[in-house]
Amino acid sequence: AEVAEQVANIRTASQNAAASAETRSHAALVEAVYSLLRERRVPATPQSALERLEAFIPRVTPDSVLAALKREALPLKAPLIRLQGRRDPKGGATAIRAAWDKAMRAPLSKDAASGQQGFAYTDFGPPGTVTADSRENRLGIRQIRFANGLRLNLKRTDIEKDRILVSLRVDGGDMLRTRDNPLATDMVGFLAAGGLGKHSLDDLQSILAGRTVGVDLASTAESFATSRSTTPRDLELQLQLMAALLTDPGYRPEGETQYRLNINNFFARLRATPASALSGSIGGILSDNDPRFTLQRPEAYRALTFARLKADIAERLANGAIEIAIVGDVDEDAAMALVARTFGALHPREPDFRAYAEQRQRPFTTDRSPRTIRHTGPADQALLRLTWPTTGDRDPAQVAAFDVLERVLRIALTESLREKLGKAYSPGASSDQSRVWPDYGTVSLTASVAVAEVPAARAAVAEALAELRDAPPTADTFQRALQPLIEAHDNALKTNSGWLSLATRAQSLPDLIERHARRRADLEAVTPAAVQALARQFLNPGQALEILVLPEGVEVAQ
Repeated sequence: AEVAEQVANIRTASQNAAASAETRSHAALVEAVYSLLRERRVPATPQSALERLEAFIPRVTPDSVLAALKREALPLKAPLIRLQGRRDPKGGATAIRAAWDKAMRAPLSKDAASGQQGFAYTDFGPPGTVTADSRENRLGIRQIRFANGLRLNLKRTDIEKDRILVSLRVDGGDMLRTRDNPLATDMVGFLAAGGLGKHSLDDLQSILAGRTVGVDLASTAESFATSRSTTPRDLELQLQLMAALLTDPGYRPEGETQYRLNINNFFARLRATPASALSGSIGGILSDNDPRFTLQRPEAYRALTFARLKADIAERLANGAIEIAIVGDVDEDAAMALVARTFGALHPREPDFRAYAEQRQRPFTTDRSPRTIRHTGPADQALLRLTWPTTGDRDPAQVAAFDVLERVLRIALTESLREKLGKAYSPGASSDQSRVWPDYGTVSLTASVAVAEVPAARAAVAEALAELRDAPPTADTFQRALQPLIEAHDNALKTNSGWLSLATRAQSLPDLIERHARRRADLEAVTPAAVQALARQFLNPGQALEILVLPEGVEVAQ
C-alpha cells in the first residue's frame, strides 16, 4: 500500500504535466534549456516522460524498492552528525550521539493497514437550486446565486490546459478577533492538520493519493479562505474536500501539537534578526498596543486549544456567507452542477458578508516619539524604519499615485544611500492603503545598515525625502517607477491566479472589478507633480514614527 500510494502520486504529477503541456509557461521551457546547458540533461516532452514512466511502473514493487534502498544507501556504522542551532542541547555531543544510538536500536514493527475504504464525504444532501444566473459586463465572469445563499463565480480561460483554480471564502476570519479575544483565529491555519471528522490527516494522504486535490484553511482579514489548484477530473473531489473541512473539521490533537511546535519555534527565533524583531513589535507600536494587532505573551498562545478554536469559529463556519470562485479550463455548467451537489446542498447560509463596523476601527498611534527595539543577532546589524499614516484606499486614483510614490521612494533611497554610504544597500519602501480598515493606511521606508552607519543612513533618508518634497521626481525616475506598475496591470489577466483574484469576491465586492478596469487610466493620470504633492502632504518629517532596531547593549544617538 505504501508503494502504491507513492506510485499514484508520481503518476498523477506526470499525467498532469502531459495534459497541460501545450500551455507550459516560458519559465518552464527556459528551465529545460538551462538543464541542458548546466546538467547535460536532454529535454523531453511531458508526454514522452509519462510514457517512459508507465513502462517502468510495473517494475516498482516492494521488493524492488527495498533492493534499491539496500543498494544505494550506505550503512550508517559511524555517522557524522551535524546539529545546527543557536546553542548546544543539554549534554552536548555526547547526548546527541546517545539519542542517535538509542533510535537506531529501537525495534521496528510493520504498521497496521488503515483499512480505509474510500472518501466518506460524497453526499451533502439534495443538490441546491439556482435562483440567479448572470454574467457581469466588464470581464465576463458568470455570477450564480443558489437558494441557500451561496454565491458562485465562474470564468473559463484557456491560459493553462487541464488546470482549474478554486477559491473558497467564508465570512468571519480575523473580524472575529476582538480586544477581549485577540487570538480567536490564531489556530485556524492548523485546522486541516487535525483532519476531518471521519478521516485523520494521515488517512487522507492515503485516500487522496493520485488525486490533484488538497485541503487547508487560513484566517484572512475578513474571511476564512482557501485556494487550491486541481484538474477537471478532480474538481468534484476538491469541492467535496473543501465542504468536508467546512462542515466536519476533525479538531484532532495532531493539529494542536503542530501549532505548539510552531509557536515555540517562532518565539525562539523572534529576535534573532533585526527584521524578525521589528515584525514582532511593529503591530503593537503602530496601534498603541491594540491587542488585535499586538504580539501577545508566549503563554497566551500556548494556552490555545482546538476546543477553544471550535467555540470561537464554529458558528461562522456553519452559518457565515460563502462565495466560491472557479477559474481555468472548466466547463461552467458542469462546475455549477458539482457546486450544487456540495456547497449548494448545505443548509441556508447568511445571504451577505457581515459589515463588522465596530471591528473595522484601526488606530494609528498618536505617539510619534522614536522607538528602539532590540535583536539578538549579529552585533553589527541595524535596521531603520520610518512610517507615516495615510487615509487608506477610499480614492482609487490616489492609491495609484501612492503606488508610484512607493517606487519613486525606493529608487531615490537606493541612489541616496549608495551615494552617501558607498555600499549597495537596498532599502525598502511600501505603500499599504487598506480596504479592510477604513481610512487606515501607511507609507513606510526601511533601511538595513551597519550599526556604525545609522546616523549617515538617517541623514541620507532625510535628504532624499527633502528633495522629493522640494521638487518633482525627474522624468527618468518617474518613468522607472510608473512603467513596471502599468506592465503589471497589463499582465494581470495573463494568469489564472490573476483572474482568480478578481473572481474570488466578484459578487460581494464588485468594486474590485471596477477598480481593475480603471487601474491603467488611474496610473497614466499620475504625474510627477502629483507624486511631489503626496510627499508634501503625507511625508512630513515631524509626523514620521521612527523605529530603530539595534543589537542588545548597543546605543546609537537619535
